[in-house]
Amino acid sequence: MSSALQKRIGIALFLGAAIAASAFAGCAYFEYDAAPGRPFILYNITLADSYLGIVHVSGRVLGSAARTASLGTFLGADGKRMEPIDFGAKGLDGTQLSFREKDETWTIESKGRDFSFEYDVALTVDDRHSVDVRDIMTFIDADRCRLLGRDVFLVPEFPIEEGIVVDFVMRPGWRVSSSATCIRSRIVVNDPADLPFTMTVSGEYRSLERRVGGSEIVLAIAGSWSFSDEEFFDVVCRIVSEEIALFGSSPRSRYLIICDANNAAGEDRFDYYGVHYGASMMLLLDRNLDRSELMDTPMAIIAHEFFHNWNGEALAPAGDEFLWFTEGVTNYYSYYVLLRAGVISAAQLEDRSRAIFERYRSNPYAANVSIGEAANSDMSDKNMVSLLYDGGYLAARNLDERLREDSGGRVTLVDVLKRMYENAHGSGTADESSLLSAVKELAGSDLSGYLQTLVHTPDPKPLVSRASALE
Repeated sequence: MSSALQKRIGIALFLGAAIAASAFAGCAYFEYDAAPGRPFILYNITLADSYLGIVHVSGRVLGSAARTASLGTFLGADGKRMEPIDFGAKGLDGTQLSFREKDETWTIESKGRDFSFEYDVALTVDDRHSVDVRDIMTFIDADRCRLLGRDVFLVPEFPIEEGIVVDFVMRPGWRVSSSATCIRSRIVVNDPADLPFTMTVSGEYRSLERRVGGSEIVLAIAGSWSFSDEEFFDVVCRIVSEEIALFGSSPRSRYLIICDANNAAGEDRFDYYGVHYGASMMLLLDRNLDRSELMDTPMAIIAHEFFHNWNGEALAPAGDEFLWFTEGVTNYYSYYVLLRAGVISAAQLEDRSRAIFERYRSNPYAANVSIGEAANSDMSDKNMVSLLYDGGYLAARNLDERLREDSGGRVTLVDVLKRMYENAHGSGTADESSLLSAVKELAGSDLSGYLQTLVHTPDPKPLVSRASALE
């Protein structure tokens, strides 16, 4: 963190609630410290209507030099955007500023002056327990709430200083935890690019924190379970420790892991959901999860979501046709990590592999849809999702075994993943070309034909013949 940012955060914290309540009179510090052309932004989020689930968002832009400033909605992966209500902007002297709205972007005629803006956001979801759990990351309930940045913030479309300050006051006395740096009810988003992916929870979430492998791991857990918070958090930290050790370091210095009840379970749904957004991981678990299952395969959901920090985020799939690798390799190594962490035994791992193979073999899509063509865009088709995850797991296992054979045990699939990660310089996209290139570099093998058969042919013989050994 830069010294300028530390100074800015320190003074912002000192001003405290007075900053949110005033027109920021006497804030000459911000004009002095802001770099030319890079203004500083503060947001304030309050609960406007608990029954309708409406929050009020206000903001201050300080140190601006441009004649206009634009704020836009963030386009989510599902193509949805937030819808601000009653947007308005004022100079810090209270005068109304004109603005124009086009294509979900609000452009304010600030004329180079500092200004404020405000709007409301309705967070009510018609079907809060829909199959698509990605739509319920943000919610407000009587005892707690979760807010994902993209669902509440209009994002600056102009260069801004690092260190966005957000005052987060939903109900008096509610504690706040966040994937961003958090001090009481204030969070500081160091990188402006992380604002849409910043998750903040408040209310009846119990918070535990521990430093693991150089990263701060924060658990926010709600409700009653058959196990204690400390027991669950210990398993989480063991898994996190193994994965960071596997790669040598983690892409981020702070992570928020949220554990809540899964209300979207059912015959055509899943008992466990995991969703990953930047430095936040959402775990929706079966409330009936037995204490003994803390040392069993259900904990793979934690290993899976945290593994996505490397395979999925730092190394993102170039397109849907590479999801088999992103999800399959992550699924495969989630159980491997559980074994390394002592959460499951070798026998449990083989039992799980056998169950995955049986489920894949009985999947109605397996005979006609290749693993590489499977998709999970809205998670509404359980069989298609299972084909992607189960088939991806088996393909990853086969690929790992093939690499070990070709290299005499010298190269494993995780070595290839690490090389892909290194070749992308810790941030970039991955596709089959980068996979095959890394395999060639490490093992000296050309597996293009093998991969074509394994991943792009329905009911592939290499997968079935190897997986049959599990029976």
